[in-house]
Amino acid sequence: MAPPGDDDGNRPERGVDRRRVLQLLMGGSTAVLAGMAAAPVASYLRPLALPEAEAVAAIDDSLGLWEARQVVVAGRPVLVVRTNEGVRAFSAICTHLGCVVKWRKGRREFFCPCHGARFDAEGRVRGGPAPRSLARLEVSEEPGAIVVRKT
Repeated sequence: MAPPGDDDGNRPERGVDRRRVLQLLMGGSTAVLAGMAAAPVASYLRPLALPEAEAVAAIDDSLGLWEARQVVVAGRPVLVVRTNEGVRAFSAICTHLGCVVKWRKGRREFFCPCHGARFDAEGRVRGGPAPRSLARLEVSEEPGAIVVRKT
């Protein structure tokens, strides 16, 4: 027995069928859920705005020649070094895999204990797997203190 419809056996058009309604509901639900999931992910990925006080660190000016001191600026470790040319500040995060570098006073270099990357006193790569130089921060000498600022 042929289904009701025209002589070709085609069903008459009834507007939107149940399958199409379910497809629209599922697509709409998926879009809403994706939007709801994207909001917290976007807020997590957006960097936090730090108050100016947290983006600055000060140490006393007793730092000797070729000595280094570690401070925290904007929640990140920073090494402050006094060289013949003056005071320098660099991110203590290795550009290879993010380990914390150490200062070797005798060799006048930064050294990453994780994978052996080495950086000179200007933060440039001397050897090892690091792909780029250490990030340099703004540093100034003020009466009685050395001040480091996140740039």
